[in-house]
Amino acid sequence: MAGIGGLSSSVTSGASSIRGYGGLASGLDRDDLIESMTAATTSKIYKQQQAKQKLEWEQKAMREITTKMYEFSQKYMSYTSSNNLLGSNLFTPGKVNALGKYGDLISVTGYSSMAEAMSILGVKQTASNAQAVFKENASTGTLSGNSVELDMDADRKINMIGGSSFTVTYGTKNYVVSLPQEKDGYNYDSTEGIAKALNDAMKEVSVGKDKTLADVMKAEVTTVNGEQKLTLKSDDAAAAGNTIKLRGDTNDLLKRLGFVGKDQSVGDMAESALIITSSGLTAQNAVTQYETKTNAEWLAGQEISFTYNGKTETIRLGTAEELKKNGLQGSLQKELDKAFGKGRVKVELASGADGKESLSFKTVTPDGKEDKSSVFAINHAGRGILGENGVLGIRAGSANRLNLEASIGHSGLKTLEGKTLKDSDADKLIINGVAIEGLSTKDSLKEIINKINNTEGVGVKVSYQSAADKFIITSTMDGASGEVNIEGSWAEALFGKAGTSYEVQEGRDAIVAVKYEGSDEVVELVRGSNTFDLNGMNVTVKGTFGYEEVKDPSNPNAPGKVELTNKDAVTFEAVMETDKTVETVKTMIEDFNKILELVNKELTTKPNRKFAPLTSAQEDEMTESEIEKWNEKASAGMLFNDSDLRGLANSLRFLVSTDSTLKEMGIGVSSNYSDNGKLTFDEEKFRKALEADPEKVREAFTAQAEKDSSGNVISQGGLMVRMQTINNKYAGMTGSTKGILVERAGSTFAPTTILKNSLQKQMDAIDGVIERLQAKLKIEQDRYISQFTSLETLISQMNSQSSWLSSAFGS
Repeated sequence: MAGIGGLSSSVTSGASSIRGYGGLASGLDRDDLIESMTAATTSKIYKQQQAKQKLEWEQKAMREITTKMYEFSQKYMSYTSSNNLLGSNLFTPGKVNALGKYGDLISVTGYSSMAEAMSILGVKQTASNAQAVFKENASTGTLSGNSVELDMDADRKINMIGGSSFTVTYGTKNYVVSLPQEKDGYNYDSTEGIAKALNDAMKEVSVGKDKTLADVMKAEVTTVNGEQKLTLKSDDAAAAGNTIKLRGDTNDLLKRLGFVGKDQSVGDMAESALIITSSGLTAQNAVTQYETKTNAEWLAGQEISFTYNGKTETIRLGTAEELKKNGLQGSLQKELDKAFGKGRVKVELASGADGKESLSFKTVTPDGKEDKSSVFAINHAGRGILGENGVLGIRAGSANRLNLEASIGHSGLKTLEGKTLKDSDADKLIINGVAIEGLSTKDSLKEIINKINNTEGVGVKVSYQSAADKFIITSTMDGASGEVNIEGSWAEALFGKAGTSYEVQEGRDAIVAVKYEGSDEVVELVRGSNTFDLNGMNVTVKGTFGYEEVKDPSNPNAPGKVELTNKDAVTFEAVMETDKTVETVKTMIEDFNKILELVNKELTTKPNRKFAPLTSAQEDEMTESEIEKWNEKASAGMLFNDSDLRGLANSLRFLVSTDSTLKEMGIGVSSNYSDNGKLTFDEEKFRKALEADPEKVREAFTAQAEKDSSGNVISQGGLMVRMQTINNKYAGMTGSTKGILVERAGSTFAPTTILKNSLQKQMDAIDGVIERLQAKLKIEQDRYISQFTSLETLISQMNSQSSWLSSAFGS
């Protein structure tokens, strides 16, 4: 807690920084003399600052009380709180149980006052949405690669640009530009393609203020002496004066792009040689994106990550000589057997019409049979191994399931085999009469599924379950309202043929027989969902019961009629869940007692007159610990015997003293005089009262105050209503007039009162007095400085004359 020192520093600083020098001629301690002569004014300033400090302590103590009262009201008297004791939720049955032989087929949440007056006699049928049920797997079940040259002695040229990155400094921050691996319709074969890739990658790097790196710099192709080179240019207007320069890279990307010399590194370059200007930074050399090695050299020692049924392992291939000796198929099979167990994953090679081979992986059981239930995927590997043009010819992320990220032609769709999709096809996909727009052969399966699901009015949701390797197509319309009808030139290529690849199950509504107490009529409810509202309760039916097929005795071979037999009805029982209510009331009483204890403490603590607020001079002679202990004693008792606080204490003490109803429920006042009116709580008695008559307990807490025709109060209302009245009177935070204590001290929960409260006005008035006294002190100091300066000048002159006379007569 701060003392006076912070407020009064200007008092002592004026004396300690008096202008000029004193005592040079007279030998007088001018500063001490001036401080003594202005002591009366300084003392007045200290007294005002001490008075202000006391008001601040009083304000803090009062705000502590209003804060606790506000938090109490928000916790126990706010309709947004789950602990609200002013509402009815905590005093009403919170659970409804379904009873009877078939009670397990009905689940209920929520509460209705009519719960015990209703029964469900039977469920004729449950609801189900229309859906396409797929009979066949969606994928081929094989992880396959492209047809590539797999001879271990064959040379392979690999593009080294994709997957690398470089760092750019823009202003004071560094940004990383990452180039993606090669993908459909996008490669790094030409300098123009690389420039486009750079520009696309820079569009993905945000530099703030709704700008990307592509807004402040761009890549172009420049021809120098007939040789194409890359050039990076900055846009001075967009860069707004910020310097742009190349900072670093991965995989020697800047060297491959030609910006760094072949025998250099980024660190070897002069900083000026890497600055990107509006005139352009042109590469020293042409792009060298390729490296050539044999397949064995590329694969030697490479690590490849695979996942089998959720287990991920990384295998390491042997040396180039071992690969040549054992072959790629044998090397992979050996390592996969080690990683996942022998006879789990089978590696195969197939020869294509072009004379090249393709690599494939199948999941099998140890006895050699195909295992359609297991999932196998290739995750990542070193540079040049994966991708369409990689050594293995397999894309990263490929699996023996559909690859949702790959284009539709490379997704592994079984239904696509032998079919050709064209972008020029009209009416590619029509579902429930709605055409799916924007489909392209370059789209991934994920993009196609998203387009279907996001098309307005299509009425279905499509998903893919990897473990089952099947599509799920379900109507978004409940029950009999929905349908699944797939048409168009792409329909069979994507999902197969209706009736062969999948069967369409029509949607149906739930039919539930309900009877109300006092009526013999049975009402058959028809609902599109198995979960529905039943007079305020949320009911879910999980199975059929109560209906039987009744045959015509005269024609026993004919199908019977399904009729309600009404033998074992499901009834409902409302149950009061008391634990939450009991715990809330218990904590409410504990918090109430804490407020009352705080109020009584502030009201009865006498101020210690021996401990006044410290001045800065006093603080200079004390340690931090001593100051803290002093202020703790000096700030105590600021609200001693305060009339407003006494009114609050009396209101709290007598809150329940005359309420016999609450006493019967276990809520009373402590008989211990030293408790000063604290509440007591008999949990067992309250729980019994709540279980016996929850409505009576609710009334005891929430009943509104009543007045007679003449306006006289005949009832103060329930416990929480009375507490709310007290809270609003003393700690109310809303309305034009706030609570009494808030008007006096202000509160952070009522922002307009922070600077507009009675204590603050008193402190502001004291600030004005202090300001005038400090101005007076300065005038006094200036006057005495002038007088002492004149005295010093006169004495100096007299000393000079005396010296001259002594010299003259002495000679």
